[in-house]
Formats: sequence, structure tokens, C-alpha cells
Amino acid sequence: MSTKLSLQSELFTRGVEDIVTREEVERSLKSGRRLRIKLGIDATSPDLHIGHATPLWKIRALQDAGHKAVIILGEFTTRVGDPTGKDATRPVLSETVIKKNIASLKKQLGMILRMDAAHLEIRKNSEWWARMKVGEFFSLLSLVTHARLIEREMFQQRIKHGREIAMTEMLYPILQGYDSVAIKSDMTIIGSDQLFNEHFGRFFQEKFAIPPQTIVSLKILPGLDGGAKMSKSLGNYIALMDTPQDKFGKAMRLIDALIIPYLEVYTDVAGEEIRRVERELGGGGNPRDAKLFFAEALVRRYHGPAIAKKERERFLAVYSGRQQPDEMPEISLREGAWSLVELLVACALAPSKSEARRLVLQKAVEADGITLENLSDPIAVKKGMVIKVGKRKYIRIV
Repeated sequence: MSTKLSLQSELFTRGVEDIVTREEVERSLKSGRRLRIKLGIDATSPDLHIGHATPLWKIRALQDAGHKAVIILGEFTTRVGDPTGKDATRPVLSETVIKKNIASLKKQLGMILRMDAAHLEIRKNSEWWARMKVGEFFSLLSLVTHARLIEREMFQQRIKHGREIAMTEMLYPILQGYDSVAIKSDMTIIGSDQLFNEHFGRFFQEKFAIPPQTIVSLKILPGLDGGAKMSKSLGNYIALMDTPQDKFGKAMRLIDALIIPYLEVYTDVAGEEIRRVERELGGGGNPRDAKLFFAEALVRRYHGPAIAKKERERFLAVYSGRQQPDEMPEISLREGAWSLVELLVACALAPSKSEARRLVLQKAVEADGITLENLSDPIAVKKGMVIKVGKRKYIRIV
């Protein structure tokens, strides 16, 4: 038996973009029935970031209310490649890489979800897709038209610009949709970019005489630099596996305009506290104080209050006494993801790539007051960013 929840609660309002349909969700919640909550995760990467974690926190709240999470690790669909948000076909990963990614993802699920069998079911969609006969698959395809599949905005954009669409990509919404039939999901909680695919889940469930799942679609925010959504390749994300210190430091690099949205979507800070911060910023308050508040709240959510307080104190001890010069050299560079080594050379802060690597390894490089220590992570360059090398070399990106 589940605890009854309200559609008016923060669970179904905060960070939520759309609900399909509100009436169906209301009926499900009032029934007291234990719901099966679906979330599919493809194993295209070993890392989850705080954007991926948003639906997981919603699902955790539903677990706490007595419902069951059903996490589908897309072992099969990873080989196909979800075209969502891509203007080109994804490269295909090997089975070895996929298995390693899945092992890593399972560990990260444990940072948020209840992992006991009573509250969680982990499935691989190869369980049904690897066994389906060709005739069965063609029967499934016969239910869907080509016109419906190419309604998708990203496909329309590719067609417009003369870019190819692989047949595997065309079929991906069908694969994801049928997953809902296989596990008989009652609800799915997703990022808004998955709404097209999950409508196919409702469509197929109805065709198979299964009550259609409801869909809770969540807002997707830009990355730390305010550009594209979070991505490891763009260096604009905060990973679940980042250390508390790295989470805090990355949070302090957030652009001012995203402080309030990030508090609302990525933390569990009470709404009245967020409104207080918003009023302070509107009244001329220092954005740095608001970022400190956000960074501490983020670390607290994943690592607890003691570690969050420690990281705040560490940050202030290291950076509070540092002052930038009023005047410094400026350089015009493209905004976006840069290799740290290439950035230092482009800014003439290092005479060579080998010297740039040495400076990073010596922890002598900072961006906006944050020490950059990882050579492999790209850095999201933006206008106004200040790069510092050693004690006296500064340059501002314009």
C-alpha cells in the first residue's frame, strides 16, 4: 500500500514542465495502488550528472511513498543510439564498453535511489529485444507510420539541412516506447527531450490493452556556462561522481542568470529560501553569496551537511583573500569547450603544450578563482572569464 501524494505537492510542480495527463496522475495517486515508475538510461557514458539525477530524485520521493522504481538500463538501445538532441548519428559502442558503463551507472543509482528489491527493479532491455523474433518486430512496425516518426523536430532539422538519418535512429522511439509495454509501467519521469519517445510508450500500451503510462516531463536547464545542456564533452556539467570539492568548485563557476533556476531544479532547498535569495539578488545583492548558498546546498544533497559546511569553509579560506587586479590583458576567444592545454597556449599563458601541462599538474592554473587540476576535462570558456597562472599572470576573455 502506498502513501497518498497530491498533484499539488512539490514533487509534481517543482522543476516540472508538463504532465500527461494530469487527470490520470490524479486518479493513480488517489487509488492508493502501488505504481511502477519507469526510467530508462542508455549506457552511452559511465557518468551521470546532476541533470540526469533530477528524475532520479523525483523517483526516490515516490519510492519513499511506497511506489516501485523500474530502471531500464538500455543495453540493447545503446547499440542503436538515441538521436535526441543530436544533429548527427552517434558512434556505436562496443559491448565491452557498454558493460563497463552499466556497472558504473548502477553504483551511481545507489547515491539517490533505494536499492532494495522491494523498492527497485533493474532491467536490461536486451531481455526482450534480444529475444524478439523478426515477425513479431514487423508486427510492431506495422502499427507506426513513417509520417509520425519524422514529425520529430530533430529529424525535420536534419532533413532541412540535408543530413542523413540512420534507420536505427528512426526506430529508436519504437524501441523505447515498447519498453513500457515490456515492464507495464504506470508512470515515467523524464527530461522534456524524451517526451516524443515516451508518447510511443502510451501508444503501444494502448495497442496491447495495457493502461497507458502517465508522463511527468521535467525542465532541462542549460549547462554551467548558460549555453547547451550539460555535457561532458562541453565541460559544462557537474558529475555525480565528482568529489565534494569539485562539485563545490564547479557550482561556483555557474553564470549569475542561472542561480535561481539551479536552486529550484538541482537542490532540495525550501521554496521560501529560494525566494529570499531571489529578492536579495534583485535588490543588488552579491551573486557570489548566492552561488555559495547554491554550492553548499548542492553538496549537502549528495554528501550531507557536515561535508557541505567543510567545503564552504575550504573555499572561503582559499579564495576569500585573493583579489584580481583592476586592469589586466584581454583576449578575444570563441566561447564553448576548450582543451585546458590549448587554452593556456592560445592565451599566451604558457609557451608550449608541455609547459601548459606542467602548470596544470602543479595546480598553478585557475579560472574565475577555481583551481583547474584535470587535464582531461574540457573547460567551458565564456566572455568575462578570468584565467590566472601562478601568482601574477592574469588574462580576461572578451
